[in-house]
Amino acid sequence: MEQRANDPERELEHTGDELEERLGRLEDHLEDAKDELEARKEDADEPLGDAAGDWKETHDEAGGEDPEGAGRTKNDDDAA
Repeated sequence: MEQRANDPERELEHTGDELEERLGRLEDHLEDAKDELEARKEDADEPLGDAAGDWKETHDEAGGEDPEGAGRTKNDDDAA
């Protein structure tokens, strides 16, 4: 009869151990997610710099709606 009494105890202990293991994995995933978030924040804080170019500093005549030569192909130049 004592064997039956131990079965629920063992089951409960096993369930508790399993929950602790799952909790540990969840904590690891949360730490990984926090690290990824911090890395993305750092990337977002960095200025784009040359990636977008210095369009504000560009001083050319191509600022209109259809800059001269836009849309031309090599064949168009030959025909002209």
